[in-house]
Amino acid sequence: MTSPQEQRRKQAVDRYLAGDKIEAICREMQCSPSWLYKWKNRYQPDDPGWATSRSTQPRQNPRQLPQSIQQRVVAWRQTVAPNGKRWSATAIQKELQRQGIEPIPSLRTIYRMLQRQDQDDV
Repeated sequence: MTSPQEQRRKQAVDRYLAGDKIEAICREMQCSPSWLYKWKNRYQPDDPGWATSRSTQPRQNPRQLPQSIQQRVVAWRQTVAPNGKRWSATAIQKELQRQGIEPIPSLRTIYRMLQRQDQDDV
């Protein structure tokens, strides 16, 4: 099942491939030339899904901490410290430094991870 947006994209590209002028297509379909060129460039005759929307979200976040560090922070938080209390963000940061783990997250980042974990536990 195709959405109305996909049908519109296919119709515009079909008209372009049939030889209609770009100006006429854009005027009649009330679209910009950049929109038409975008879908013309994505057109793949052998791919039926070429007209579907793609996510603009990045696949990776270069600023996000590695999953292994996040797991260690959460695990240490769940461990009882020698004084009988749960580990604080400061204690966890010092433990990461002591073990030589890189990159060392800021106290604020550790604190946010602990807050998220506390919310997940509720």
